[in-house]
Amino acid sequence: MTHPFRRLAAFVFLWIGCSTVVRAASVPIAETPNSEAAEVVVVYSRQSAESKSVADYYAAKRGVPLDQVIGLNVPPSENITRPDYERLIQDELIHQLRERRLTEFNTDISPSRPGHPGRVLYRATSSRVRYIALCWGMPYRIQHDAGYDPLHQEEAFKLIPAHLQRDEGSVDGELSILPVAGRTTAWGPIRNPTYTTTNLSVIHPTNGIFMVTRLDGPSPAIAKGLVDKALIAERDGLNGRAYFDLRGLTGGAYAVGDQWITNAATVAKRFGYETTVDSKPETFNTAQPFAQVALYAGWYMDHVDGPFALPVVEFMPGAIAYHLHSYSAYWIRSAENNWVGPLLAKGVTVTLGCIEEPYLELTPNIGVFFERLAYQQGTVGEAAVACQPVFSWQTVVIGDPLYRPFLHNPIEWEKIHAAEGNPAVEWDVIRKVNVHLLNQRDPVVLRNYLIEQPFSTNSAVVAEKIAHMFSDAGQVRPAVEWGQRSIKAGGTPQQRSHLLRQIAEWQLGVDAKGAMATFEAFHREFPGHPEILRVLGQQLELAQTLKRSSDVQRLKSAIARIQAAATNHVEAKPQ
Repeated sequence: MTHPFRRLAAFVFLWIGCSTVVRAASVPIAETPNSEAAEVVVVYSRQSAESKSVADYYAAKRGVPLDQVIGLNVPPSENITRPDYERLIQDELIHQLRERRLTEFNTDISPSRPGHPGRVLYRATSSRVRYIALCWGMPYRIQHDAGYDPLHQEEAFKLIPAHLQRDEGSVDGELSILPVAGRTTAWGPIRNPTYTTTNLSVIHPTNGIFMVTRLDGPSPAIAKGLVDKALIAERDGLNGRAYFDLRGLTGGAYAVGDQWITNAATVAKRFGYETTVDSKPETFNTAQPFAQVALYAGWYMDHVDGPFALPVVEFMPGAIAYHLHSYSAYWIRSAENNWVGPLLAKGVTVTLGCIEEPYLELTPNIGVFFERLAYQQGTVGEAAVACQPVFSWQTVVIGDPLYRPFLHNPIEWEKIHAAEGNPAVEWDVIRKVNVHLLNQRDPVVLRNYLIEQPFSTNSAVVAEKIAHMFSDAGQVRPAVEWGQRSIKAGGTPQQRSHLLRQIAEWQLGVDAKGAMATFEAFHREFPGHPEILRVLGQQLELAQTLKRSSDVQRLKSAIARIQAAATNHVEAKPQ
């Protein structure tokens, strides 16, 4: 295994024929301009009934024309050799696109010469489609083949640094440059000429690029659910909270990773999400309250840990989550290994990662990904292309390529949902208030605006927001009152566990008996919480202060039982 994310001292990006591939061009319009579904090709394995069922499900949900659902005779697996990729996927898909008149290609022939077989050089000249959605069962890893070396002596190959002279990569990364198949070396990364573009319309086969994502995951059911959750978010908005896990790096080769995630957090704040940013070197731990997660980005662990390793993670419909690690997507179809598979199994709608060592600067720029989704209101497919520095490399993107998580801004969403009577309006008003707070509007006026909402007292999230706004102003008693209203209104387990402890902390200085009661409520509702011993310790101190001898003995016994159980559990583990 190479050292993860080794910094590149020098790197030459290649784009064969770049002067003609990247050009100003009028982008062809699909035959049904009001339906982006007409711009999608859905690809599945004909050897897998499950793969076809995912393709059919997605096509029906999005309205993709049947003629654009294409089965390839490829074994349903995770791996494929490069010769088989070229024969069974690349060449056959080009044939199908031409046969169905979805994409037109010009072709040239590179004649054979000693040591070099001849090959066909393609260039897309027009296309009715822009997206490729690969379905569960389609391979995603092109394996290294020591015997496959057709381009080894070419001048272009010699420009690639030795450690990047690799033929393994993602199927998805190769299909991204299908419009110029044969014109690029199979070895090493290929520069993405649209990296960081804000003009998303230039991402088109006539400019050398397909937008490729996957409907994949640990099971076909999870793969199908990706479009369901995307459609819910497009109807109700991408609601919830945002969490970002930095490493606290301010310099050195790896600081760019922190900067990308910081940029993503800035997007979340500007669009009004309740945003938590952690700068400690370690990742979030299991005690970190992860309530109603809409957005997450962090790094750097090899397998899911902390709150993501819990049996249930509160991912909201449409949630986007990304963990930066060299092999985060090595096992897409595993619910336990690495990050991409487990995140999908826990309910994420969109995620992305790498299947082999990519090196940090060649991984997706998650800041750009979030920016293109939000500021340009791009689709997942568009943002995924704009955030990748290179193709023909290691990246895979999982999710509905047509999903637009930022279809409207908070003010627009509020008008839509209020008119519909959609309960998602509670998130809209919070995000709108946060945007105004970021712009230095009077917090008292904004707090009163929330209080005046007809649903303020029976919305767990709005009441909690009001509680925190009172606390921020130093008004503890109304903070406690609104916090209790939030608890009474319901809420999710992670939201309640965090808020109950927060209410008790507020009460400690003004109402010791109330704090004791709140801690007790927390203990009853969350007896297995990772920090239950700390909570019991706080209760014990309060009981001693209040001279409640029976509570003191009860709490000491409870603490002793939990400590003994923890000791026995450790001793029982095999050595």
